[in-house]
Amino acid sequence: MRQTAERSPPTQVFQQQMQAQHIFQFWKAVEALTPQKLDKDNPDDLFRPAYKVAQGGNLPWRDTRHTDKPLKDDKVWLYTAQCGVYDATALSQQLEEKIGAHDDVVEERGRVNSRLFDISFNEQGIPLYQTFMLSLSAWAAGQILHHKDGVAALENNVPVDFSDLPLPGDTLPLVDSGFAGFDALTLRLMQWIADEASLLEANGYSPDIDWIQKLGALVVDKTLFPHSTLESEFVCLVKCIQVKAPKPAGEEPTPDNKDKEKRVDPVQDGLLNSFYISELRNLGHAWQQNDAGPGFVEYMRAVSEPDRARIDLRSPEGLRLAFQRLLPTQPPAGAWPSPYPLAFSQQLAVNEIWRRHADQAGIFAVNGPPGTGKTTLLRDVVAAVVTHRAGRLIRHEDEVFAGKNMLILGDDRYPYYPLHPAIKGSSIVVASANNGAVENISLELPGADAVPESVHRESDYFADLVSELIGKPGWGLLAARLGNKGNRNSFMKVFWWRKPEENKDTPLLPPDTFTPQRGEGLAYHLRLIKAGKRKPAISWDKAKLNFKQAQEREEAIRQQLIDYATLDQQIDDIHQRILQKRDARTLSADQLTEAQEALAKIQVEKIEHQASYAEWSGQLEAAGKRLEQHGSHKPTFLDWISTWGRAHREWRERYHRLTQESDHLRAKMEIYQTERDALERKEKEAEKSVTDQTRQLQEIDRALSEMHLELISTQARSEEAKSALGDVWPDPHASDEVREKSAPWADGAWQKARQALFLAALDVHRAFIEHHPEPFISNINLVSNWLQGKNLSEEQAELALNSLTLVVPVISTTFASVPRMFKRIGREAIGWLLIDEAGQALPQQAAGAIWRATRTVVVGDPKQLEPVSGIAKVVEGALAQHYGVSACWWPGMVSAQILADHTMDLGTLLPDPDNGQVWVGCPLRVHRRCDDPMFTVSNAVAYDGLMVHGKKAVPLPLPESCWIDVEGKACEGNWIAEEGEAVRRLLSGLRDSHGVKPDNIFLVSPFKDCAQKLSQLASELGFDTQKTGTVHTTQGKEASIVIFVLGGNVQRPGAKSWAASRPNLLNVTVSRAKQRLYVIGNRTEWQKQRYFSTLANGLPAE
Repeated sequence: MRQTAERSPPTQVFQQQMQAQHIFQFWKAVEALTPQKLDKDNPDDLFRPAYKVAQGGNLPWRDTRHTDKPLKDDKVWLYTAQCGVYDATALSQQLEEKIGAHDDVVEERGRVNSRLFDISFNEQGIPLYQTFMLSLSAWAAGQILHHKDGVAALENNVPVDFSDLPLPGDTLPLVDSGFAGFDALTLRLMQWIADEASLLEANGYSPDIDWIQKLGALVVDKTLFPHSTLESEFVCLVKCIQVKAPKPAGEEPTPDNKDKEKRVDPVQDGLLNSFYISELRNLGHAWQQNDAGPGFVEYMRAVSEPDRARIDLRSPEGLRLAFQRLLPTQPPAGAWPSPYPLAFSQQLAVNEIWRRHADQAGIFAVNGPPGTGKTTLLRDVVAAVVTHRAGRLIRHEDEVFAGKNMLILGDDRYPYYPLHPAIKGSSIVVASANNGAVENISLELPGADAVPESVHRESDYFADLVSELIGKPGWGLLAARLGNKGNRNSFMKVFWWRKPEENKDTPLLPPDTFTPQRGEGLAYHLRLIKAGKRKPAISWDKAKLNFKQAQEREEAIRQQLIDYATLDQQIDDIHQRILQKRDARTLSADQLTEAQEALAKIQVEKIEHQASYAEWSGQLEAAGKRLEQHGSHKPTFLDWISTWGRAHREWRERYHRLTQESDHLRAKMEIYQTERDALERKEKEAEKSVTDQTRQLQEIDRALSEMHLELISTQARSEEAKSALGDVWPDPHASDEVREKSAPWADGAWQKARQALFLAALDVHRAFIEHHPEPFISNINLVSNWLQGKNLSEEQAELALNSLTLVVPVISTTFASVPRMFKRIGREAIGWLLIDEAGQALPQQAAGAIWRATRTVVVGDPKQLEPVSGIAKVVEGALAQHYGVSACWWPGMVSAQILADHTMDLGTLLPDPDNGQVWVGCPLRVHRRCDDPMFTVSNAVAYDGLMVHGKKAVPLPLPESCWIDVEGKACEGNWIAEEGEAVRRLLSGLRDSHGVKPDNIFLVSPFKDCAQKLSQLASELGFDTQKTGTVHTTQGKEASIVIFVLGGNVQRPGAKSWAASRPNLLNVTVSRAKQRLYVIGNRTEWQKQRYFSTLANGLPAE
């Protein structure tokens, strides 16, 4: 699935392209110039001593102080020397002067020792040339300081005279730092060491300190490193460990057997240099070619686009949107098995991830404060992806494997089967900057504790195999810890290659079922199925049927909930319709009244007209009678003669008048008749109008009656639904605390159906694997080649990734291992990248993984531990000024989480000591780890009350959390002896009086020297020293009790100010403690510090 990001105007695109190129170059230079600190000496340790060796001193293999130490059986010493000690602070000052100081960066930094190179020696002290590791930071500093063009010299490959160094042979490890000059010098020096080792071994001579200094002088000369920063007396530090004795002579590769041995991988321990420079170089090239998916483009652009539209999920608008996005239409079909539903904000995050990215590329950031269920959220994402893929396996069951291809590596041929496009894009990779976070997820997802006990009986997704892999009871093969080569080899050995040992004299038939406990790997199991000697655990038809039935059940319950979800809206709609109908009734009633009044008026008019008509009718009748009577009295001829015609004239005149009167009356009557007809018509029309209006009003009344019945029915259904759903019925008017703890629409039956669908999906996967043994045997063999770093094409590597995650849905790695493990994995080839603890990752560390991912989910918290950038601030500032890069991209200022948060339109604002407020992505809010006062302190100092307390405290027979006030005077660095005594008393009391087990306690301090003293004290008292350290060692962990020993040199108040400069350190410390927090230190002085005043207010003094 490749998508092109939305196009911007050409000028803006060009500016963004150039800005990104400068950022990649800046990051690359930062990585190149980041030195590694010299380790500390520890000469008294019996099994892992470390010695400082000065000029004229003895190396450990020549020193009886070391050689007299006891060796375990079958063990030999392996030595690693850190050589060419120099003052990294002094070097930083020279670099700042050469590059040009940044006006806004000032740094006070004490002396920090680093070294020019590392190299290991075998038990005889013979150098192991493959282990030579030249310091890239030292080489890069030499180039910049020596050459006129400064930083540009890193990219310009300025020629160096190597004529006095031997040409590298074919057996040397591959070196690909991203700087050709460095790589060439490393190989030449490595070959010089290989030649020296051959001479030393041939002469039976082991190197002395003069040999180390000779090599050191050669390195200084060839790297152009400034002599002025070198330590004059301190030559090297040698670390010693006991390892298994090597194989007999002749089995190890040597520089001379070039035709027999291939290049070997460099040793990974004690690496000096960046893993990311080649990665950043490749990303720069890809960016120039517009070869980047939407997620990576967003990651690289969002922080530069501050005017993005955003919705604060704590605002009224955000809450309305949240309830919409939590409707039953939104969650993915499958869910992780759990007796508890996700809380409000957890489910919102899962729904939004799925809504946006189930079929679309991109990036999504989640803010996960401590104890808010980040892993729980990620588990549901995994369940969603696996369930979705199971449906596709069924839909494309006859076309999943598209023919057969062949991988050719030298003389070896490996068949493999390409996958249908619909099955691609569902690989899940979990990545993090630290091993702890990766290990946590890799062990938690498949562990037996990750699901209810009932699931163990219902589901078997290679449970016995995963138990063998993780070394403890497991429930399903859901995740594998990969990354470095050792992890990859260990995984493949148990997962794939193992075969049970069989007695040749009395061979046993294999059991009918897959039995990893007897040493079976999956390849062995599939070969038995292929040969017809073992049957699949579940038939394909049964798995399909179970899945479809589970799918139908989930869909049916979901539809019922969708119907429920519409009830309140239906009620609102009915109320609105009733209001509208009532308005219509009022209008209709008014119209009826008007019609009735009009009819009455017509009827009155008609009566009046009839009266007038009768009167005029009488007059007409009278006139007619008069005319008739007058006609009967017409004068005779005699009357006419006798009156000389007068009588006749008078009669005619009167007759004419009577005729006119009669005609007039008759005409009048005709008019009245017309008017009467008109009135009768009007009366009929008015009567019809009254009838119509009456009928309309009756219809409205009937409709209103029906609406009221519908309203009552719908309200009854709503009440029934609310009663059935109980607490999971959403309440937009609930308080913040109640709402965040709620699980809208998470009906128990639906949750079980979604979880059952996920388990059925796992059965589909197992059935599919076991019904296609040949393609899987071939493709997982391809995976083996990929994990061994063989030369696969990009297409073949992507197939290997997709094939492996078709069997093991989640694989994990540290970012440091991504450039090598995923070297052949191209753009957007990873389906889902889940970044855990992203707040601890430098922005450049995550870049390559994000570029390779179609979808990236970034989970972390900028309010917990920040990433550690080893480069001096003054050098970082100078480089930023040189490349024109603003502080929002500096590794010393931002994390991968912060960049990802900027991509989000959904999130919230948290307080920030530098910027007032900081925007974070979709927040998780219910905290279920700590009791009070730890929760309240954490919530106050870091989250502005964002978190909601979701844990019920359980009474414990322990002293309450408190601040043990110690005003110590005797200090050794930051360690205060009186505080140490208080720790001793507290630990003894907890153990002896309260029966607290040592593994339930963390001993923590802000300062390394304090942590070392605490470790010694813990060892003396029999407590677990692995649970003792600086705050940084506790990230991602928890304990019932945390003892926070403040320390702080009384002569150097700046130490306290450093610890209190940001809320992160205190937040991480208090949020590790589940039940009790005991603070030991000077309360008067520490409560003056920012954030620690809140701690003092929350803890009573003791």
